Order: sequence, then C-alpha cells, then structure tokens
Amino acid sequence: MIENDPKTACLIQNLKSQFKKEPNRKIVIFSEYLDTVKYLEPRLKKVFGDKLLTIAGDLTAHKLSALNQDFDASFAKQENNFSLLLASDKISEGFNLNRAGMIINYDIPWNPVRVIQRVGRINRISKKVFDELYIVNFFPTERGAELVKSREIASNKMFLIHNTLGEDAKIFDIDEEPTAAKLYDRIQQNPDKLEEESFYTIALKEFEKIKESHPDLISTLDKFPPRVKVAKKSSENELLVFLKKGRLYLRGARYGENKKYELFQITFEEAFEKIACEPKTKPLEISEKFWYVYEKIKSFRDYRVGPVSEQSLEQQAINNLRTFIYHKHEDEVLQVKDFLKMLLEDITDYGTLSDYTLRRIANLESGTEEKLKKSLKEIETLKNELGADYLEKEKARQKNLSEEIIVAVENQKL
Repeated sequence: MIENDPKTACLIQNLKSQFKKEPNRKIVIFSEYLDTVKYLEPRLKKVFGDKLLTIAGDLTAHKLSALNQDFDASFAKQENNFSLLLASDKISEGFNLNRAGMIINYDIPWNPVRVIQRVGRINRISKKVFDELYIVNFFPTERGAELVKSREIASNKMFLIHNTLGEDAKIFDIDEEPTAAKLYDRIQQNPDKLEEESFYTIALKEFEKIKESHPDLISTLDKFPPRVKVAKKSSENELLVFLKKGRLYLRGARYGENKKYELFQITFEEAFEKIACEPKTKPLEISEKFWYVYEKIKSFRDYRVGPVSEQSLEQQAINNLRTFIYHKHEDEVLQVKDFLKMLLEDITDYGTLSDYTLRRIANLESGTEEKLKKSLKEIETLKNELGADYLEKEKARQKNLSEEIIVAVENQKL
C-alpha cells in the first residue's frame, strides 16, 4: 500500500473534486524535480489509473504522440486516453497543452519565468479552448517557508517581471495586481512565435514528421549496416563521425589542402543542421581525403559528446573524484579508492550515472577533517546503493555488442 504525505493527500483530494466538478477539464501537474515526479507517479497512478500520463525526463516518441493527441488542441488526430498529465519542466516550453484547463504548480521554481512558461502551455493565443484557466500553487508551510523562502523570492522576482514587462494574468495570489508596462506594445505579439523550443523537442518533432511521411524508411532502420558512410553537398569540406558503443561520441574534422585537417569536438545539436538534408538530396561520391581523415578520427579515442564546460555537472564530478583519488590523506581514502576510480571511469567512458548521482559527487567536500569524514560517509552510501562492482555489468553488456555503430557524414564544398 502506498502511503501519502499530507501535501500529496491534499493534491489527490483536490484533483478528485475538480474532476467531479468538471470531468472534461484536463489537468497538468508540474514539478521542477524529477525525483518529485517519480515520487508522485505511483501515488497518482493508484487513484487515477490509466488516465495518468507521466513524463519524467523520458519523452519517447510514443509519449510525444500521446501528449499531442490528448493535450494539444491543434493536433489533427485527438484522443481522450488521458485526463491528467504529470511532468517535469522538460515540457514547460515548446508544447501546446491547451486541452488542459488547469495548471498545478506542485512546487514553485526559483526562477519565476518557469511559472510563466508552465502557464503558457495552456494559455495559447492560437487556439482558445476554455473561457477561464485555473492556476493552483503549492507553497511550503510557514515553517518550511522560513527555511527555503521560495514564496518570498519567487513573488519578489515576479513583481519585478510585472513592473518591467507587464502581465495580464494573476499567477501567485488572487489579490495580485499586475501593472501596465512601458514595454507593453513591444511584447504584444503571439507568444507562439517568441518561444524557443529545446533541441530535444525539435529533434523529436522532426523524427515524427519523417515517421509520418516516410514510414518505410523508419521500418528499415534496424536493417542498416553498423557502419554507414555518405557524402553530400555543403558549404564547407568536413567530416562528421558519430560513434555509438554504449554511449554516443561525436567528433569532426575540417579539410584543408593536401592532407591538412583540423579535428574539432561538436555536440549533436551543433551537428544537426550540418547533417540534415531533404529527401531528394542526391548523394555524392566519397572524396579522396575521406578515408585518411576517417581513420584519424577513429584512432582518436578521447571521444566526448562535445566540449565540457568547466562548470558542468559532469566536469565538477570528474574534478571532485580526482581530488579524492589523489587526496593527501591517502590512508583515509584508501578503502574507497577503487570505487572512486570506477566512478571516474564510468563518467569518462560509459555515462551510466544519473544527474542526481553526479550532483552528489560534485557536492563532495574535503577541505576540513569534518567535511572529509562526511564525504567519505556519502561515498560509502553510494557504494552500497550502486554496488562495489556495478560498472562490470555495463562492461559485460558492451562486450556483447558485436560491432560499434559508426555513421560518417562527409560535407563537400563544390
């Protein structure tokens, strides 16, 4: 039996009352944290069953289709399989959810712009569904508010936004009085045109278009050889190589005269426009420089998914692990050193750790004896949770992959 805390019990009670009052008004629940979404999912599933659609950082093509069919009023093929959507801020931009008439902010983000983005999902100028839209906010208790100050911080920031840009909706309080702004005329544009979709959303939508217009192509993908090489016309001479064995690695090279080339790192987002082409685009013959540069790229084993910022979560975790592995108090760290090396190997070569785990590693401290002791205790906890040899399973799985998957796209300037 799944127990509910008072906040979740209150949420469920309000949802039941609202569905009883207006069964046709779909509801969206937003949380900033994936862990919260995963916590709420089984509790809501127990009450609302198959009427619940959950998206917790796993927006697959199947879920994207369900999201569009059940919550986008402009989607051609509409369904009524779901009446309740539970989601993280992954879909707080770039999606139409206007078949829902209520947004529930289970938590208030530190950045109040997120609240506006959430509300923007159901308040679409292009397609009006409801005359009134409801916004429900959960705030900490007075005791909790003293600790996190989230309501005060978010309200103060929202006040600044109101007075700078102007808003026509009450978001936090029923007595909230937004004022007109000097920039009012400049921002009275269709918000659909102002919003920027995330790359992940753009790529998924593009995949759905291809799937709809060329279903035969999608069905034959699993029959493609493990190594694909193709050349096409472009504005510069370069080679992009995608390598996947466990995780995805991407690297490129620009061609010069003779055998000159320049290796560079690139993200998939940056490569997207470079590799995209129309269905009628004619393939070209592989150039004479292709194989030489191709082998140079393959032989460079320090593949990374684009440049890693010094401030990135992954890089912070890497830096911390190296600090502990080579810590001056070697005797105290000795018992967990092998495990620390395994974590480091995972991050650099396999990428199986979640952001939550990476954040725990990045937060480890060793500046004082007390901090070192606390961090070693956290490392032991991680070791017990993951298992002392957890990475061996991933290594064994990858050994069973008969071949690496390599896709090489050569752009040629003609």
